[in-house]
Amino acid sequence: MNAKLDSETLNVLRKDPLQAALTTSALADFYIAKQFPDNKALITSVDFDITGTHCITTSRDESLRIYDCASGTREQVSYSKKYGCNLAQFTAQPGCVAYASTKINDTVRYLSYETNQFIRYFAGHTGMVTSLQRSPNAQNTSMVSASMDGTVRLWNLDTVKPVCTVNIEGGKNGVAAAYDPSGMVVAVAAESQTIQLYDVRKMTKGPFTSATIASKLTVAGLKFMPPTGDYILLAMSDGSIMLLDAFQLTTLAVLSSATHNAISPTIAPVASALGQMQQQCFGQKITATPDGRAVIAGNDNGGIVFWDFDTVLANSGSKQPPAVHAPNGTWNGSHDGPVGVCAFNPLLMECVTGSQSLTLWTSIY
Repeated sequence: MNAKLDSETLNVLRKDPLQAALTTSALADFYIAKQFPDNKALITSVDFDITGTHCITTSRDESLRIYDCASGTREQVSYSKKYGCNLAQFTAQPGCVAYASTKINDTVRYLSYETNQFIRYFAGHTGMVTSLQRSPNAQNTSMVSASMDGTVRLWNLDTVKPVCTVNIEGGKNGVAAAYDPSGMVVAVAAESQTIQLYDVRKMTKGPFTSATIASKLTVAGLKFMPPTGDYILLAMSDGSIMLLDAFQLTTLAVLSSATHNAISPTIAPVASALGQMQQQCFGQKITATPDGRAVIAGNDNGGIVFWDFDTVLANSGSKQPPAVHAPNGTWNGSHDGPVGVCAFNPLLMECVTGSQSLTLWTSIY
């Protein structure tokens, strides 16, 4: 393809999906606008900046790559060969990112990608970092991390010491964490199938609510449904997605695709099931449109599937076991291998997915 996206595609990308609702028909017509066969190994994370015009990826080839999502070009590449890299996040500080180490130690590193110099290091975790997310509040310099050491930590980018450290009950084999859209609540999933909700202002006082999900599967990652955070998506160990009511923490539905696979035997075993799933990026394979109308997931066969959220809710309830929903559709196109990451742009009509290559999707609507 051309180095630059054509003008028609650019006009599509500049549409605001919050103003132009992403209907099932619009989602069904998503197509590949650009592919970047840049990496030599699986892409393990992707994140957008607050403008939606740039994204950053990490990969098992120990690279961090920044792309201009509007023009469809790769802007920058750097390597973290000594420490490895995963879960890179743009921060509230322009020109800076934070990412988790994967070798030597479990420190979170704060990097200026404009100067390629580290600003500071956030040390304290003693196990692989499984979650890293900046506060959804654009003016807030906080971020949350979770680790295989069973702790969740809140950080302020201006100081190296954590704001607080919480030892999660039932989290001795690892935990995952995520902010709600307001940035005032952190959800934590322990491998013991316990889901806990914390007020970020008083994390050390314990969760204000918790529940144990009725499943023998392990939670690999979790995300709140935008734009209001009324629902939580759990990425499960068999590749399915469990939908929870964020207030009652009850299971409403299971989203499942036959092409999802459980933990691959080719992945080297680590200390726990959660660790294995983090190696396979299960927690990064799911996303939702910013208007909350659809859930999107990558598959091991290279395809991308989606569920219409209104249809799922209309056919779900409190009955147990919860209803299982097949995808409403599949996108036209695929990756050359298993999809490790999937993220919908918060401001543009665009979804970014990654295997060993990065793909930009958009719609003709």
